[in-house]
Amino acid sequence: MELEKPEPIEEFVPGVANGRNYMAKLCHYPDGPWYIEVVHVESLPPLNDSDRTWPTRDEAAQAADQLVAALAH
Repeated sequence: MELEKPEPIEEFVPGVANGRNYMAKLCHYPDGPWYIEVVHVESLPPLNDSDRTWPTRDEAAQAADQLVAALAH
């Protein structure tokens, strides 16, 4: 019998960076690091982050904010 892989825990985090509203979908597996699944930015196509992970939800949320802020550069 094959064990099923657990579903990731998802959390949606709203934010504003450089005047742009966004909604980041952060995910993690129980006892695992957090990662950014996708970031929806107003008036832009969705952004996907690389395979990076962060040990805490707050660090992943800050990374999403930085990802959106970098769009202005």
